[in-house]
Amino acid sequence: MAKVMVIGCGNVGSVGLHKMAQFPEIFSEIHVVARTREKLEKVKSSVSAKTAGKVELELQPSYLDRWDLAMHLLFMVRPDLLIHWGHPYQNLTLMKACLGAGVKYIDTACYEREEELGFSHVLQWDMNERFKEAKLLALLGAGFDPGVTNVFCAYARDYLFDEVYTVDILDCNAGTKDAKFKFAPNFDPEINLRELILPVRFWENGEWQERGRLIDENPVKFDFFYPEAGRQQTCMIYHEEMESLVKHMPHLKRIRFFMTFGDSYLWHLRVLKNVGMTGIEPVEFEGYSIIPIKLLKALLPKGDDFNQTYTGKTCIGCVISGIKDGKKKVVYIYQVCDHREAFLETGGNAIGYTTAIPTVTAAKLLLEGRWGNGVTGVRNTEDSVFDSKVFLEELAKMGLPWTVKELEDVPEPLKNVF
Repeated sequence: MAKVMVIGCGNVGSVGLHKMAQFPEIFSEIHVVARTREKLEKVKSSVSAKTAGKVELELQPSYLDRWDLAMHLLFMVRPDLLIHWGHPYQNLTLMKACLGAGVKYIDTACYEREEELGFSHVLQWDMNERFKEAKLLALLGAGFDPGVTNVFCAYARDYLFDEVYTVDILDCNAGTKDAKFKFAPNFDPEINLRELILPVRFWENGEWQERGRLIDENPVKFDFFYPEAGRQQTCMIYHEEMESLVKHMPHLKRIRFFMTFGDSYLWHLRVLKNVGMTGIEPVEFEGYSIIPIKLLKALLPKGDDFNQTYTGKTCIGCVISGIKDGKKKVVYIYQVCDHREAFLETGGNAIGYTTAIPTVTAAKLLLEGRWGNGVTGVRNTEDSVFDSKVFLEELAKMGLPWTVKELEDVPEPLKNVF
């Protein structure tokens, strides 16, 4: 039995809290921190209803923008683990607070500064020695991508190949929203759109390379057929798990990341960028200082607006090539999740479900002492100190079954990207 503190109860946090409540023998006391009591009361009511009143969340309305405030709350609650499902802007603040209070830490996205575009694990990795000295673990990027995709790569490295040479991460959302939602990102629009307007990067032959931007008139794109999700337009973007995977895959020659976007989504994204609505610098409007992307976030639909009618599936996985016993080998490791099923279980969608359930899986295994027992320092999920098979076996039991399919060769669309 363990006491945990959860930061955030949006689409991801709410799903995660519903899943944690299914295991009261592990998560025996759950404290939830969010900015508004309204959001906290809503998720508490839903969790209580789905557990027939057996699980009651402890609510902490607060905004922990300073490490000393966060540390003070940690000392008051004294949890065994802090799970961060809030903004990645707060990662360093919460990690510092965990060091001060002696609490283990998990997040799902790497740190970025609110006042500038871009993201990187580097400042979090720089805290490694401090976490080791404190005999604490900070587990970074424990969602799906990053998170499970990293573990898929580790599983290939440790169990399926002698040497892994290429990794192509493919994130497909073939879900369909109500037609009235013309443009509705699936998670926090601010974080989502900041990511998508960045230059496209990939790693090949020992160095990072760039290939334009997703918002260009002709981005790198192709059609790919996804299991259970069908043929979808797939675009190349830069994503954070590549930054850590190049450090943990010793024979890697190339890694790329792809995500599905329809033409309508790309058209909206270009227009919003061109008219300045994705801007992060404040502008003056009628005596007020307004940050355009935050205004856009307030205007766009939220998960609560479309989750109930969301249908279709996601398919996220990795096409991995290398050698085994001296012979070329290619596998496709992937997971399929259904939006409707995710909603019926947790009130969220498949995007929130695939992000939250891996975090809960990692937390459960850590608290039970079955995964990474005694590991300290700042780690990513593919780190060799963690047994990828143990995690993936538990992930399937937690609601995200996965498939390994051996292929004859790397699929043609991935061979002919450029």
